[in-house]
Amino acid sequence: MAKRFAIAVAVVCLCSPFAFGQAQKTTDQPSKYIWYETAKINSGKYELFNKVMAQYREATTTTAPEMYWIAGTPITGDSGRVTFVTFHDNMASLEKTMTAFEKVDQAITLKNASFTTQAAEAEAGSHWVLAEYSKELSYRPDMVPMANTTWWSSSLLNLKPGCEYEFGDVVKQVADLHKKAGDNEHWTAYEIRAGYSEPSVLFVTTMRSLADMDQEPPAAAKELFESAPMRQMFQRIGKECISHIESTYSRVEPKLSRAPQSVIAANPDFWTIKEEAPVVAAKKGKLKKEAVVPAALKEKEKP
Repeated sequence: MAKRFAIAVAVVCLCSPFAFGQAQKTTDQPSKYIWYETAKINSGKYELFNKVMAQYREATTTTAPEMYWIAGTPITGDSGRVTFVTFHDNMASLEKTMTAFEKVDQAITLKNASFTTQAAEAEAGSHWVLAEYSKELSYRPDMVPMANTTWWSSSLLNLKPGCEYEFGDVVKQVADLHKKAGDNEHWTAYEIRAGYSEPSVLFVTTMRSLADMDQEPPAAAKELFESAPMRQMFQRIGKECISHIESTYSRVEPKLSRAPQSVIAANPDFWTIKEEAPVVAAKKGKLKKEAVVPAALKEKEKP
């Protein structure tokens, strides 16, 4: 219980939230800002949404090739959501991305006059958030490189006014204890700047696999975090400083992302988008996907 609450308080949880946007930086050092969108897909419109995203990716490649984003689909909370993230070193980068979005939209509309209608049919609106990286509240943020991140877990904590400094001190204490215990915990912290109630802090922890969460903490960590003083501190900070906690687990979706070439090259098996099997005409005018048959089986079928 103490460990779980510590995670909620700012400790171990999460995985970077990735939103619609432009990756100005392709290294694993966190950018100063993330600007992310959580979109809601209309019921029964997943296929249409995928087609809309495919058009957007294609248009971006030719119109704004410097623009990138990472997408993830939550496996907890409301269904039918996709989170897209952009990374920025300054606010000028954010403005540049907005201008690029407009150019991409124009390019798609010229090619497909129905694009705006299709997008409106597929998506039921979205929510945007701007957050700033906090080096002081983060702990080993580069533990899992972006190229190897296939899952993330995020915890958004809404704090009570006036508690920011006290809360920050607790997070630093927790980081020091993890360092002393020598465990594998890590997270990236972002302070919310717009789009959500303030003051709020988003904690992000990237994962190579969801199985990373199955790792048991070492005995030293359990002893430290389950001690009476630590339990009392977590209970006090939770009661006096935290008004709301929202945690989410998300899976990275290469098909909905547009990752930098450096990221794709570092882990091509995961990031390279697999082409779908072609659709061929079947009897009675029906359509079906052509089955992909292994070469070994094809050989056996020969007379």
